[in-house]
Amino acid sequence: MKLIFLDIDGVLNNENSKSCAPSGCTGIDDKLTNKLTHIIEATDAKIVLTSDWKIGWESFDIYCSEDAKYLNRKLKKYGLYISAKTYDDHVDDRFFEDRGKGIHRFLEKVQNVDSYVVIDDHTFTDFDEEIMEHLVLTDYRNGLTDSDVEKAIELLNKTDNNLD
Repeated sequence: MKLIFLDIDGVLNNENSKSCAPSGCTGIDDKLTNKLTHIIEATDAKIVLTSDWKIGWESFDIYCSEDAKYLNRKLKKYGLYISAKTYDDHVDDRFFEDRGKGIHRFLEKVQNVDSYVVIDDHTFTDFDEEIMEHLVLTDYRNGLTDSDVEKAIELLNKTDNNLD
């Protein structure tokens, strides 16, 4: 199984995004979501939400916040869906000091992970060497670019991804 640990802000939106989520926060950009579609089509990877958008996201739409329902609708428009989310002890910490720990905890619990990427516009203090090797670091001003897509596909389709 291949996994994409996905951040939203600065990845599926950027400083020029015009759409708004129900809360009034910056919404999801269709052009950038379409780029994510290319990664999924080329790798058959599953999406695991690492973004702070996960605070309102649940497996069943009925339990989701309005922003999470909006996110699900935007992804569904492109045939995408979120498979799971990570759990961080300090998700309300604005510095997300344990986002990397949430990724590692998820990887420890899931069987048969062949490869993964972390797509985010930030590095966090607990991103260790392993996560950094799997990181596709976007620029919040642009969001997901064609070169980011290529790098993600390359990392996900690598046969030796050091997951021992």
